[in-house]
Amino acid sequence: MGNSLVTYLREPYPYIYGNKRQLLIILGVISLLAFVFSYAFEPFEVNTTEHKIGYVWILVLHATLPIPIVFLYFTIVNATIKDDSRWTIGKEMLHLSIALILIGVGSFLVRDIIYDNPNNWSFRYLYEEVRNSFMVGVLLLLIILPLNLQRLIQKHSKSLEKLSFSKPENIIKKSRICQISGSDFQFHIQDFLFAKVESNYTEIFLEQHDKVVKTLVRITLKDLENQLQNFSNIYKTHRSYLVNLDKIIECKGNAQGYQLTLQKYTDTVPVSRSKLNDFNTYFSATKKST
Repeated sequence: MGNSLVTYLREPYPYIYGNKRQLLIILGVISLLAFVFSYAFEPFEVNTTEHKIGYVWILVLHATLPIPIVFLYFTIVNATIKDDSRWTIGKEMLHLSIALILIGVGSFLVRDIIYDNPNNWSFRYLYEEVRNSFMVGVLLLLIILPLNLQRLIQKHSKSLEKLSFSKPENIIKKSRICQISGSDFQFHIQDFLFAKVESNYTEIFLEQHDKVVKTLVRITLKDLENQLQNFSNIYKTHRSYLVNLDKIIECKGNAQGYQLTLQKYTDTVPVSRSKLNDFNTYFSATKKST
């Protein structure tokens, strides 16, 4: 049971907080739904005699308060994320739980604006505000996230059934030496597995003598992509990864998109959701040519 839970929490999950505009839209929609829900059902006990402002304005304040709190929190999280393909359902739940705690604390801090109560700063009300935030957010954490995870896995796994990963007959067998401009590093394009962003550098993974060799080169992934643009099989599957599609031996769907297994490489390489259409087109074309 414990191992199954750990495996589940390590399941890849889409990281949606990198786009600030998208994040603000999502927070706006959630805030609107929270306002409508609270106005329609009044889920918590209301003591109108303590109100300093109208009840509707209290609901507006509680509904919009999470926007700056969550936006600021995930702006900080964004600065710590180097590779969002390593985001998991467990990390999603953990960070949303922290965000809910911060929302509860924020609701506690604005009590003097809302309520005329001498005990506003008591631990009891801090506990109540945090508890209420969790009660509102538990639906997202325990129901919506697992359902969305399963939906995305099924969707991406199903799309793989239409693809063929056999190599086309017209693959050029002749090797070509690629020289990285601005450095002494060179390699045969046949040996190229993938490249990965590493800070201001790029890690280049090559298949040499039946093993994988990693080299750190001072070049951006974009510059490397431009230098290899004449090779149609070299494809950017993710903003942090450039892959030799001819080296794929297995592809599995998950909530983020696809996970690729490459020759001789024990880990996997991601294909992000934004790249799926082009990736599918490439291998659909490959299937037709074989």
